[in-house]
Amino acid sequence: MIRRNTFILVMLFSVFSICLTNAQTIVGKILSSSNTPQVGALVNIGGSEAVTNATGAFRILGLPLGSYTMKVEFDGKEYTRGRVTIRQEETVLGDLLLVGKRIYLLGEERKEPITKNTKNIDNMILDTSNDSIIDNRVEMELDIAVITINADNVGGDDQGQQYSSLLTAGRDPFNAAAAFNFSSGRFYARGYNNEDRHVYLNGFAVNDLDDGRVSWAVWGGLNDVLRNQTINNTLKPTSFGFGGVGGANFIDTRASVQRPGTKIVYNRSNRAYTNRLMVTHNSGEQENGWSYSLSASRRWGDTGYIKGTFYDAYAFFASVEKKINNKHSIGLTVLNSPSSRGRFSGSVQEAYDLAGSNYYNANWGYQNGEVRNARVNNSNQPIGILRHDWKISDKVSLRTTAAGEIGTFGSTRLDWYNASDPRPDYYRKLPSFYSRVGLNELADDVAAKFSGSEEGRQLDWDRMYFINKQRNVTIENANGTGEALTGGLAAYIVEEQHFDNEKYNINTNLQAVISDRFTLSGGLEYLYENVHNYKILDDLLGADYYVDLNVFALRDFPGNTDVAQNDLQNPNRILQVGDKFGWNYDIVTQRAGGWLQGEYSLNQLDLFATVELSNTSFYRNGFYQSGLFPDNSLGKSETQSFSNYGLKTGFTYKLDGRNYFYGVGTMRTRAPFSRFAFLSPRTRNELVKNPTNQKIQGFEAGYIFRYAGLKGRISGYYTTFQDQIENNSFYNDQERTFVNFILAGVDKRHQGIELGLEAKITSTLSVDFAAAVGANQYTSRPLGTYTQDNDANILAEDRLIYIENFYVPGPQQAYSLGLDYRSPKYWFVSLNLNHFREIYLDFNPDRRTDETVAGLLLPDRNETFQNVISQEKLPSQFTLDFFGGKSWKIDNYFLNLTLGINNILNNKGFRTGGFEQGRFDYEGYDIDRFPPRYFYSFGTTYSAGLTLRF
Repeated sequence: MIRRNTFILVMLFSVFSICLTNAQTIVGKILSSSNTPQVGALVNIGGSEAVTNATGAFRILGLPLGSYTMKVEFDGKEYTRGRVTIRQEETVLGDLLLVGKRIYLLGEERKEPITKNTKNIDNMILDTSNDSIIDNRVEMELDIAVITINADNVGGDDQGQQYSSLLTAGRDPFNAAAAFNFSSGRFYARGYNNEDRHVYLNGFAVNDLDDGRVSWAVWGGLNDVLRNQTINNTLKPTSFGFGGVGGANFIDTRASVQRPGTKIVYNRSNRAYTNRLMVTHNSGEQENGWSYSLSASRRWGDTGYIKGTFYDAYAFFASVEKKINNKHSIGLTVLNSPSSRGRFSGSVQEAYDLAGSNYYNANWGYQNGEVRNARVNNSNQPIGILRHDWKISDKVSLRTTAAGEIGTFGSTRLDWYNASDPRPDYYRKLPSFYSRVGLNELADDVAAKFSGSEEGRQLDWDRMYFINKQRNVTIENANGTGEALTGGLAAYIVEEQHFDNEKYNINTNLQAVISDRFTLSGGLEYLYENVHNYKILDDLLGADYYVDLNVFALRDFPGNTDVAQNDLQNPNRILQVGDKFGWNYDIVTQRAGGWLQGEYSLNQLDLFATVELSNTSFYRNGFYQSGLFPDNSLGKSETQSFSNYGLKTGFTYKLDGRNYFYGVGTMRTRAPFSRFAFLSPRTRNELVKNPTNQKIQGFEAGYIFRYAGLKGRISGYYTTFQDQIENNSFYNDQERTFVNFILAGVDKRHQGIELGLEAKITSTLSVDFAAAVGANQYTSRPLGTYTQDNDANILAEDRLIYIENFYVPGPQQAYSLGLDYRSPKYWFVSLNLNHFREIYLDFNPDRRTDETVAGLLLPDRNETFQNVISQEKLPSQFTLDFFGGKSWKIDNYFLNLTLGINNILNNKGFRTGGFEQGRFDYEGYDIDRFPPRYFYSFGTTYSAGLTLRF
């Protein structure tokens, strides 16, 4: 099998070596409309690039004979010329003028400027750039300024000592690989979490305040109107915000910046959904100063790659903008992406093996012959953004944004009352449970049922309905009225847990060019967030009613019905579909702050410094009076307040027109996230012990080079996180209830090297290579505190957790080697071989305590001791991906066809991660009694897209 796969790899890569042709040369000079040389302009002809020197001159080598689109990017603007034709060994274009958005030859008659609503773009041809690539590629900005090529690299003039500091668009091979090629392996750049990157949607700070994360699904399906992004994946400065330790994104949704015209896209795939249809129309800026943008899409599928994972999502976008005059413009953006999708969950390897598939999904079963999933995510969170731009002068501008997001997010799951666990991969329903106690024949029968038919290993909805209809129970003092209620009390229900987010944000951002060498930027912002946490009864499954009682408290405090009440103010509350129950509380968080940044540029040295000050406060507001905690559950908790600071500074040394070096450092603090700061927010207002600010320090340094046929970046990073809080909830078999395990004083160190290279073999064929070699580890022994939901007593406090030098879950190393061919005939193909190493599983901290392993500290138990405390390392894996496309121009219509195939070799044994269960065999130390749950990468998947643009 290995030899066969190796042969396939060799043959696939060999396909790309047949496209070599005779190489030609093209030279020219880029000038402004007033004939001034444009220093540091990026010239792109047919995919080959060069940067102009101090005289505006450039030279591009290796282009075959033919016609090409020419693009020039300078000072944040893009200029285009339809066709540049090469008919001889060296083509001299001469002087080229940048006027409007066009490129003209010196002396050439200039046509009327192309307004943004013009559809007949003269002499334009369709390219295969990122606009033609659906969901699979986004051109990344190079993280640091492209600098000018010296004159001796282009001609004979020795005038190339002025080096540009302009940020010029260019694809960073490493960032592209990290975003796309590495995603199938659950790779996170530098091991950072979602909260370590700040994201702004047209100025709206979208990171959730309660846990710092970004809900990307809130604007899913709106690809074509969210392409205008400024992306910074490092600590280097941005003009729109202080940024996280993992960088920052700014997505510009203004109608005036959207590409004019109409675009219709259809996709067919076998991934999360099977169909996608998207329609977008952009007016561009019209003569009266108005512009508008509209987009709508639908993504749907009865089942995804994993059975039971249906998908049904819509998306709507509208943006309107008015340019009031040359100084003021105002715009409004509204968007919404309501969705409903069936989920899959990781399972134990025993279940995967019995099912004969690593894509077994225990969340669904048949109901009346139809597939039904118990775990469904439902999201509907519309966003509105009002933005005002004020050009105070030619050198000073001010952007102000006011935005809001309000809606619902829910996730369904099964709940049961005085009934057995219905989950088909529950450990008592697997053969190992019976074989472990010597019931081998019964174990064989269970295995035969599980593997013998699909119905035997999925949820049994019909059985749950049957049991519910047999129940006849009397509830005394129903609804606190003193009267009894007799009827079909549900044994099984479907509940929906909600985390509804209400968020408001206002911020302002100033950018000022103080002099030719010094620029100043800064901003102020205020954010308010209220996350409403509750659950509702979604489906009674044929029963008459359900009752709002704490089943664990009923068991632990027999005869004390008050303790068992989830809400003492509504005792024995009888529930129907749509009623709230269980828990009901808000976590309200507010943040206010400001930042200031200065950038100073010399001929060969750029310097910057940024400072941020902020304050974060939060509280819990409970709406139920818990019977377990009657004095500490209803109403507002004490407000917690934390003051924070952030500093970062760095330099760029421009050695010459092709090479430069940079270094950036940061020190900052971050308030504890409010979601993790409470011991058990579902039941009470009590906080973790001594919550404190997180401390973050980081440094990165790198070398970036850009030659005509070779460009790349190598950089190193070192970041430390201190005093983090982690809050885990799970069922504890010893206590026979749900417990909360809070870790305080969690420290981590993230360090490693990133390398990205792109080499042009010919003008049409290039090779990409990216490598991430990291060691992201825990560096402290945090203290663990145990509490349980139905008892105010602390089970254990300040328990030492031995996880020092454990790895942050996920791949520590990732590599990608790619070949990319772009034909002058407007088709392209790319092939990427990806490799993932040092993949570590998420771990249960309670297995790494003195108390847990006390019975193993004997010489004859050393092997068991090591099995219990060691962190599991998953096998290294390879994947191979393909992407290609073809473009056509028919009159004024542009047609695009793309095809992406992931995991061509159908590697179905790729464990991308997983987690150890919170349950553990504390008596027998059998790690296989509650084994880890794993996730596997999909086998071969495809996505085919057809785009019509006019």
